[in-house]
Amino acid sequence: MVKSGSNQPVAKPLNPMPGVYKEKSCKFCNKLYRKRGIYCSQSCASHDKEPTENMRSAMRKVANEYNKTPEAIAKQKQLNTPLASMTVDEFAVPIPTIQTLDDFLEFTEGYDKAEKW
Repeated sequence: MVKSGSNQPVAKPLNPMPGVYKEKSCKFCNKLYRKRGIYCSQSCASHDKEPTENMRSAMRKVANEYNKTPEAIAKQKQLNTPLASMTVDEFAVPIPTIQTLDDFLEFTEGYDKAEKW
């Protein structure tokens, strides 16, 4: 490109819109995007990556630990899945029987009463 009235070439800008990436198509889902890299998002990048044995064993360990919690067992019982190996009695908490105020006072140790405020 030559500037009018001069023989000096004028440098053409490399990127016509600085700070904006050119439009590309995602390698996995073919969605158009303007970011760095060959994928439009982290989830598309994860789909294209085969997990290693270390990753599988770490995920297995976390899943096994979660499956032993009362929340997971309750959900598995709702869905009637075979993973629900624990019975209700193994993680249930007994409900105290409070019939008089004296029965209640044993649970309030360490707390101030309103009269002492």
